Amino acid sequence: GTDASEYDVNVDTLESDGFFIRSFGREDVLFAKTSEGLDRAVRKYAKMVEAGAVADVTYHEGYRVERLTIAGNDISEYAIVRADDASPCVSTASGELASYIEKTCGARLPELTESEYAAQDALRRIEITEGDESLGDEGFTITVSDDGTLTVHGGKYRGSLFGVYDLLENLGWRFIAGQRLYDTDIIPDGTREYLYEAEHIDLTSAINRTEVPSIGVRGTTFRSVKFKDAICVENHWSPVDNPTYGAYGIIPVACHGLQNDHSKIFSGEFEGVYNGLYVDGRQPCFSDETVLEAIDAYVESYVQTRLDANFEIGKNLNCIDLAQWDGDEYYFCKCRSCEKVFREEGTHCGTVLRMVNREAAWLKDNHPGIKVTFLAYVGTSEVPKITKPLDNVVPSFCFYYGGYFTCSNHCISGVDCDASSVVNNVTPAKNFEDWISVVSPGNITVWYYPLILYNKCHEAPMLRVMLDDMKYLADHSVSTAYFCSESQVLGGDLLMYLVMNAAWNADMSEDEYLALAREWFDIVFGDAGGELFELAMFAERAGDLAGCFSAIWASSPESVSYDYIALHASQIWDAYKRAVALADSAETLAMIEQYAAQYLFMISRACYDEMYVNGDEASRETLVKWYAEAYRITKSSLLPVELPEEFDPDDDPRSWTS
Repeated sequence: GTDASEYDVNVDTLESDGFFIRSFGREDVLFAKTSEGLDRAVRKYAKMVEAGAVADVTYHEGYRVERLTIAGNDISEYAIVRADDASPCVSTASGELASYIEKTCGARLPELTESEYAAQDALRRIEITEGDESLGDEGFTITVSDDGTLTVHGGKYRGSLFGVYDLLENLGWRFIAGQRLYDTDIIPDGTREYLYEAEHIDLTSAINRTEVPSIGVRGTTFRSVKFKDAICVENHWSPVDNPTYGAYGIIPVACHGLQNDHSKIFSGEFEGVYNGLYVDGRQPCFSDETVLEAIDAYVESYVQTRLDANFEIGKNLNCIDLAQWDGDEYYFCKCRSCEKVFREEGTHCGTVLRMVNREAAWLKDNHPGIKVTFLAYVGTSEVPKITKPLDNVVPSFCFYYGGYFTCSNHCISGVDCDASSVVNNVTPAKNFEDWISVVSPGNITVWYYPLILYNKCHEAPMLRVMLDDMKYLADHSVSTAYFCSESQVLGGDLLMYLVMNAAWNADMSEDEYLALAREWFDIVFGDAGGELFELAMFAERAGDLAGCFSAIWASSPESVSYDYIALHASQIWDAYKRAVALADSAETLAMIEQYAAQYLFMISRACYDEMYVNGDEASRETLVKWYAEAYRITKSSLLPVELPEEFDPDDDPRSWTS
């Protein structure tokens, strides 16, 4: 930047990663104001030279959208208008829209109440409203009228904010969720929000639409950034303490409520028995009247404390989580009374549901409108034979394990699974549908696990099946889905991005769904996106051939067909090398390597015997090249994989990376 004045070039208008490439006679000059911008410029110039065609390039100068209009009217003529008594959600939506329009094109729109707007007569209107019960909690309508008024009209509580974020997509914004990885994000801040460049965007009635989510409430363990899941991420863990976004009306999934609040419930005579996790290896005895009375007191105190703090039933006081401790059947009480109930009901859920119904009956009589949630989880997945949930009881069903392992490779409906396999979806689907048949309409929530726990070297190839899973949940009127993921590789970001899209619109086609995936790769990896999308599709096809496997428990050989990976190993390596050559920046190169390392491990494992143990010198050299690159990347990354201190090709990669 300091030398640019020699060429009469001003770099002040460039963004931090922006650059100019200009030709001056026989001299080509690359201009930037930061080292990041110059790095991008050099890489872009090298690609053009290699392609044999150098041209002037401007990258990220000024505002990405040069002109923005609504029905032909310049955006500078508008104000954002909300009601005088607008809710926190509408106020937040107004602020977000004003902020992002300014980032888009430089225009800072005034935010006015209806009274303030009425006091002036010059500005056009962008209206943000809410309260349409036909749109549910989170649906919205966007309309552009003939006179140029743009309206975002939301549902009961949060639709206006969802509508604003969706409107921003019309301006070219894309919001990519960032994964937490040991307090370090794989995807950097600048990549989570992306804006396409455009000379002119005109918002007309062509964007008019109404959207209502297929699954009403969606949450995730991932941090989200202004996408259609953003509010619910916050609301899951704090459904009543997040007024910023208008966090009302939510019935969250259950999450071991009795365990989380055990110190408030079980004190005094229970001290040292239940005031800790798995003390004596037991759940509370749900047949013990003293235990039940302690829970009675907790529920009464829970409600009264919130009523005293001016919480409103049906608004920000909707449910109480009475889910049992985390653990399998072994941890349930083994006293005679509990064992008798287990035999009568045919499931350990018998004592849990009887306890839950007891509290639900008291709430129905004393505080109607408050529901009780609990977990249909390990040991409680089956519906009891005798006791059925009251109409204010909401089971949170977990597609996890419990005498079976949930299959990640086929739809959770179980239609494609082998019922005789330990890993299958036939059993959980039956249990889930049994719960559907006994609860009141809409009174079912789901935990869904697109995650890996014990195999941390590569992501489970389950991109496409997630769309089928969301269709299945939507078809069964699931009110809330919570996505629990602990992925350590970059593909975990993609899983969350896609499953959130599918949960919002389960009616999308597979082509539309894969187009979202391809766009994600292009945004995150720039020019190399197509090559890495190809790697993902290799893994998907290899996964399709693997049969039933659980992403939670599977080792690498179980989740992909190694025969298929071996057959296409050279293509996978070549796609990786092309991606490296296409990297837009040093930062992008690091992400490419981070993502591709899992595929380099796959081909190293799949081909080790044939190419290294039993191969000729040329094939051994090739295998070592693949294997060494996988080791180099992983050794320098944050992946929690234990590697030997020094690379030794004689170490079978299958022995220490599974």
